[in-house]
Amino acid sequence: MLTRTLPLALAAAFVFAACTAMQQQKSQIRADEGVFHNLQVLPQNITHDELISMMRGFTRGLGVRCDHCHVPNPPGSKEVFDFPNDSKPEKKAARTMLRMARAINANYLSKVNEHGTAVTCWTCHRGQTVPEGPGAKPEQPAATTTAPPG
Repeated sequence: MLTRTLPLALAAAFVFAACTAMQQQKSQIRADEGVFHNLQVLPQNITHDELISMMRGFTRGLGVRCDHCHVPNPPGSKEVFDFPNDSKPEKKAARTMLRMARAINANYLSKVNEHGTAVTCWTCHRGQTVPEGPGAKPEQPAATTTAPPG
C-alpha cells in the first residue's frame, strides 16, 4: 500500500509546487519582457499582463491604436514603438485623464456608489477620441467592440 501512495503523494506535491511557481511568475514582470520605463501615473510594479489589459481598455474606450499616444520607432528597430517617449500631446492628455478618472472614482463615486461602478474612458468617450457634447446621443459601439462595465 505504501509503495502505491508514496509515488502518488510525490506526484501531487510536484504538481502543486509547479502550479504555485507558475502563478507567482504570472504576477511578476518576466525578465524577457524587460522593465517599464517612464511610468508616471501607472504603478511602477505593474505586471506586463496588467499593462496590456489597461492599454486595451484605452483602445476600446477611445477607438484608437497604440500609435495614438506612442511614437513609432524607425523601421527595422527592435521595438515598434518608443514607449518612454513623451513627445505626443495625446500621451500627456491620457495621463491627465487617468488622474481625473482616479480622482472621481476615489473622491466621489467611492462615497456614494454601492455597486462598485467606476468611471472609465468609455464612460465619456464611447469609442471616440473626443467625447460628444452634452445632450448628444452616444453612438452604439460596433459589434466587435465590447464596452467595459460601468
